[in-house]
Parts: sequence; C-alpha cells; structure tokens
Amino acid sequence: MQTELHAKGYFILRKFLNSTELEALRSACTAIQEQYGVRQVLQQYPAIQAALPVSAMHAVLSVLGLSAASTVRSLFFNKNAAHNWLVPWHQDKTICVNTSSARLRDYQKWTQKNGIFHVEPPADILNSMLTWRFALNDSDRDNGALKVIPGSHQAGKLTLEEISQRSAADQSHYCELQAGDVLLMRPLLLHASDKSRLCQQRRILHLEMSAASLPFPLQWAERMPSIAHT
Repeated sequence: MQTELHAKGYFILRKFLNSTELEALRSACTAIQEQYGVRQVLQQYPAIQAALPVSAMHAVLSVLGLSAASTVRSLFFNKNAAHNWLVPWHQDKTICVNTSSARLRDYQKWTQKNGIFHVEPPADILNSMLTWRFALNDSDRDNGALKVIPGSHQAGKLTLEEISQRSAADQSHYCELQAGDVLLMRPLLLHASDKSRLCQQRRILHLEMSAASLPFPLQWAERMPSIAHT
C-alpha cells in the first residue's frame, strides 16, 4: 500500500467496509442522500462521523506513518439523474483554514466558500495529506467513476498548461469501485470524472486527512479529533 501510494498516488482498499459497516454509513447519510454536494459534512452530521470504521482506518494510517492524522475536510458527493456533472482534469490544491488575515508567504489564492476560508498552501502541506473516498454505491466508468493519471502527483503543483499536456497523453486509469471499497489518493494526483451514463446514484464520502500543523496563526478550519483518539 505504501509503495503504490508513493509510486502511483492512489491505492484501492477493496471491501474495506463489510456489509454491516456499509449499511451503517449509508443509513447515517440518509438525511443528505438526495443532495448532490455537502461541505463540512462531518461537522453538520455527527452520525456520519460515528458510523466510520475508526479502528480499521487507524490501522491503515499506522501502516502509512500517519497515526496522528485527523480529518481536515469532509465532503459528500452524489451524482444522480437530477445532478449529473463532469469534472475536468485537476489537482486538489486548496485547504480550509480559520482566517484570511494571515498573509503568509507561499499561501496564495484566497477564497471563501460557505463562510470557510480556502487557500492554496505550499506543496509540502498537500503532500502530507491523504484523501479517503468511501464508495457508498458501485462506481465504474459508466457511473462517473474517478479517473486518474498514475504518478502525476510526483510532479508537484502543475500549471493549467501542464495539466492539459499530461491529460492529452491519455494515460488515465479508471478507479472503478464497488460499494464498500475505499480509494486512497494524494491531493496532487491528477484526477477527473465524466458524467454518469447510467444516471444512478454514485455517492461518495470524501475525507481529507493530515497530521501536519499549519504556521501560526493559521489553523485547519475543519480539523476533527484524531482517528487514533476518537
């Protein structure tokens, strides 16, 4: 797992959730199952946090040397017949922070979404992060599965022109998941997704984790308790 994450930028945990855990997580998401996108989902819906398989997650984090990691952003996505979209090739370059008043060197492109400040940090912060994508439904190339360009995270932050060049080379791979699988990925891995051709639900719980501390006075705006101590 550690070797593939380093080399490819992603790794799929097959059947990470057993049937009971999957049903518990689906049930916890019932209140938002018809929405197409929810930010700060763990803060707004504590039942989802409670339904996470904490022990199994901590075991994975320990293997990766991230025992002290905690969730620093949480999102819920649901492609369906009413909300069906495509996402162009990109890297996840922003983090959520507590203030916009800290004009620190190498922290750029400040924005605000839903009252939360977002900023693009240095690459070392992004490289310290690990994204978990819990599949609540089967997700294949016909149902809007994420596609990635293996190894692209190793190039660091890319410009729009560089992203265009790399994606044009057509070396993408579809990360097809079954319900209960989890996709682990690095934020700087180039990824995209097509519209679903089936128009069925494709629900994903997206969690970004890090053990890194931000320079004073910045703090992670959505930091949840460490998985190790939950």
